[in-house]
Amino acid sequence: MAFFLRHVLVCTNEKPGHCGELGGFGLLEAFRTQVKLAGLENQVLVSKTGCTKQHHLGAAVIVHPDGVWYKGVSVADVPELVESHLKKGIVVARLQNKEIGLSKKVV
Repeated sequence: MAFFLRHVLVCTNEKPGHCGELGGFGLLEAFRTQVKLAGLENQVLVSKTGCTKQHHLGAAVIVHPDGVWYKGVSVADVPELVESHLKKGIVVARLQNKEIGLSKKVV
């Protein structure tokens, strides 16, 4: 059985104007490659997901259990996200979508 520290969800919705068309598939592969290069493949699971309702902000990436949503992510941003967030636990503020996330309390 596998237990991961983090789960990266990359939106790859294929509708016109959505994340798949905005680079989501390239992001998915870039994250998988960078996670492996960083030696994190046993700690970080990278998966594709459907629409996160954020496509109007560019390609979306979500990191759980941290509850951090990123917007407008490009392949060029992936090494920084892996190094900063996935390795060091430091959110990349310039890409963070602060308008959405997980609540810290039970509603």
